[in-house]
Amino acid sequence: LDHFLGTTWRDVVNSVLSRGQKSAVYMPLLYKDWPASREEMVKVIDEKAALDPHFPRFVEYCRDKGYHLEIVSDGLDIYIQHLLARHNLKDIPYTSNRLVFEDGTARVESPFRSEFCGLCGNCKRQRVLAARKTLASCVVYIGDGISDECPAGHSDIVFAKGSLLAYCRESSIQAVPFRDFADILSLFPEVLAEWLQSISVHGSAK
Repeated sequence: LDHFLGTTWRDVVNSVLSRGQKSAVYMPLLYKDWPASREEMVKVIDEKAALDPHFPRFVEYCRDKGYHLEIVSDGLDIYIQHLLARHNLKDIPYTSNRLVFEDGTARVESPFRSEFCGLCGNCKRQRVLAARKTLASCVVYIGDGISDECPAGHSDIVFAKGSLLAYCRESSIQAVPFRDFADILSLFPEVLAEWLQSISVHGSAK
């Protein structure tokens, strides 16, 4: 965003957040008069965007263990698709907002917005609850931002950094601090074992 909009986009986001609104409002505003084509965006993604270098190893770890892994992003599909493809990870399922280019303009579509509150373009809480029902007995959530606050409160294990870690501490949500996916790979077995032990203890106490 800095490359195409300078720093003015931060003022837009902060203004929206100060009114108690979130990405469902500010994302369409940011891309209303978008100055770049898809090709120009992809070029900048190639030049400036980077995946956590330890993430592919985390993906391999999850596959080896048989853990379902998916990306739930309140960002845009264009850079998620491109970064995953660059690292041969296109088969990882994800949900996100969509950036649609047509007639020389761009617009944001949010097919995963929830009617529950509608604050975020992609409701991560909704996905966590769906995963709990159909995919997992234990939901492990990894996040770092504002859109991760709600789903963190509905997950069994939370790895957090940035503003999410601060939110968890303020809201008494137990969270494991991390810096990158190397930390998560190191901590994951112990954290999961502790959670399983706690479930066993609680179950035997009933």
